[in-house]
Order: sequence, then structure tokens, then C-alpha cells
Amino acid sequence: MPYEAVGTLYKVFPEQQVTEKFRKREFVLSIQDGMYVQMVKFTLKQDRCSLIDGYAAGAEMKVVFSISGREVQGRDGQPIYFTSLDVWKIEPISITPMSDPFKDNEFGSSDDVPF
Repeated sequence: MPYEAVGTLYKVFPEQQVTEKFRKREFVLSIQDGMYVQMVKFTLKQDRCSLIDGYAAGAEMKVVFSISGREVQGRDGQPIYFTSLDVWKIEPISITPMSDPFKDNEFGSSDDVPF
């Protein structure tokens, strides 16, 4: 099931070659949640590692992701649980300023009434 988050890029970590066949890259998105800011870490895997290229800290973006979780055995034999937010798509958020409806109207810039 896909989820979406909108926020500001806070930090991008370098790509990691975890095993011979697996690589990942993580980044942190600053997300406004009511009165509080949440710092959420997302993961890009394999061929998606380059999706964050071209974005700088402060960029506003929408992230489409899925949640995955797994259980591994700890050193003491007890299970340890991990959760990942796996990114599928990143879209820039472009904020376009609202245009002034009275500026550049079809009647020109004079104060004359057109009728």
C-alpha cells in the first residue's frame, strides 16, 4: 500500500553498498505535524538510489513510499524488529505565487473604466 509524505529535505546520506548485490541511500525529510516538526528517515534501494540526486537541503518534495518491517535474531537470541520507509517516487513541490487578478488585466494599466 503506498503512502505519501510532504516535507522539506533536511539531509541526504551517502550511498551504502551493504552487500555485493544490495545498496541503499537514506535521507531525512522534515515534516510539519501540527505544532511539531517530525524528522523522518526514508530509504532508497538499488536503482532508486539516484532519485534524490539533484535535490539540495531545503527543497520541498512529496515522497511516495511503502512501509516494510522484518524480524531478525539478536545476539542474545531475542527477536529485534526493524521498520523501513521504502521510497518509490520523489516529486518536487513547486510553489507558484498567486497572480494578482488586477495586474495585467485586459484593459491595460490605466484607471479608466472600459465602458
